[in-house]
Order: sequence, then C-alpha cells, then structure tokens
Amino acid sequence: MQQDKKLEYIEISKITPCPYQTRYTYNRENMQQLIESVKQNGILQPLTATKQEDGYQLISGHRRLFAATVLKLDKVPVVVVEKSREEIAVLCAVENMHREDLNFFEQAAAIKLLIDQLGLTQQQAGEKLCLSQSAVANKLKLLQFDKAVADRIVKANLTERHARALARLEKEKQQKALEHIISHSLNVSETDSYIQKLLSPPKPQRKTVIHIKDIRIFTNTINKAVNLMKTAGFAAKVEQNITEQAAEYKIVIPLDKHSKVSNVKTAQQSGTEKTAI
Repeated sequence: MQQDKKLEYIEISKITPCPYQTRYTYNRENMQQLIESVKQNGILQPLTATKQEDGYQLISGHRRLFAATVLKLDKVPVVVVEKSREEIAVLCAVENMHREDLNFFEQAAAIKLLIDQLGLTQQQAGEKLCLSQSAVANKLKLLQFDKAVADRIVKANLTERHARALARLEKEKQQKALEHIISHSLNVSETDSYIQKLLSPPKPQRKTVIHIKDIRIFTNTINKAVNLMKTAGFAAKVEQNITEQAAEYKIVIPLDKHSKVSNVKTAQQSGTEKTAI
C-alpha cells in the first residue's frame, strides 16, 4: 500500500540529520550559490523527513537545511513520510550513489554504512542499490586510503579509476605514486601501466658464469676461423697458452697471402706480420 505523504513547515530545531549521510565536504562556491538562491527565492524543493518521537529525522535535503540554518530561517518545507529504519538507510544510500556533488569516496562510505547498519552482505547491498557484487567490492576498496591520500586524489580531480589503480599498491607506496601520477598528468590508461610496472619490477640480471665447456666452444670458433683463412690461402696459425687464471689465444696472419706456415716465425722476427689476440 502506498504510504501517505504530507507537506509541513517544520521548525529547523526539530530536524536532525540522517545518521546514514556520509557527506563530509561541501563545494564552497556551489554552497554559496545555494544560500543566495534560498535567500532570494526560498526553498523551492521541500526536504524529506520521517517523524520520530522527539522530532523529525531528515532523509534528503541536507544542503538545503544547511542553507536555511545559515540564513537563520525558522521553518522549512518538509515532505513527511513514514519509513522504517532499513528503508531510510537504503534511500540515503541510493541518493548518495546518484548525487553528482558527492565524490566516490563518500559514495563508498555510504555503501559501507548501509552494510554495517543493516548487517548486509555485499551481494545484498548490491541488490538494494542495483549494483553488482563486484561493483560494490570495487567501491569498498576505495576506503583503504588514508584520509590525506583520499583528499589529495579528490583535490587533484582524479577519477575513480585512477583511485582504483592506485589502490593496488601497498599503503606505504601510494603517496609517492600519487604524486607521480599528478605531476605527469597521467590518464587512466597511463596510470594502469605505471602501477603495473611498480607491481612487476624488472628482475635482476643473473651474473654470467663461464665454464670450461664454454671455452671449448670459443676455441672451436677460433679454429674454424683460422681454417677458413687457410682455405683462402693465408698461412694463418693459432698459438694458445692456458693457465689456471686465463686462456690466451694468439692468431698469426702473414701479410703475404702466399706465405707458408713455416715462414711465419721468420716474418714475426722481421716485424712484417699483423698479429691479433
């Protein structure tokens, strides 16, 4: 059965804020514009509240109530509805989820408050708010940030997706990463890539250890090169000296292509050959 609604003018002193409201910041410029509008035109859209034993509990219209308080109005127009505690909690959470002037941290706090107050699971909360369980879980992850980091994110006008990427890091790394994102004006895609690099640092290079079998491979390469020179007509030869500390190879290539191997020593003594190590 549809519940009756009635408009009443109620004294401000009899209205208490909704305990499920999670707003903790007001845009000063927007708030000043609202105060000026109420001053000039009055409250055009009534507040919504429910009757209690000791007065009225506000459901929606906190900014309008604040403006009326600043202007020291005696009474405000209120639509009075009969709602249960659970219904009020859900209405406040739904309203918070769809308000453009609430940031995503405040929206996440509204979901957390709804879950805690009514003892809901993430799945149940999602059903009441028309959200998937994964969407609720992603929202709740935003509450891990320290207040200073969350305030910095909001002040820098970063998006919820920026914040969700940043939430993948450990707390002690978030502040430094946040300043990098802000100073370099990273978009969401760039932020995701940057965070992924932080989560997967390059592996340290392994030190190369040379084994005897590797030396043999190099020796074979040298011998093949010398044999190729001999095939081309050069009387090249290899001299090797292996100690415990090093393996030394000396390739002697006579400048005269037609020299014989037996003439290499003579050429070496006369200084007419080219030597490479």
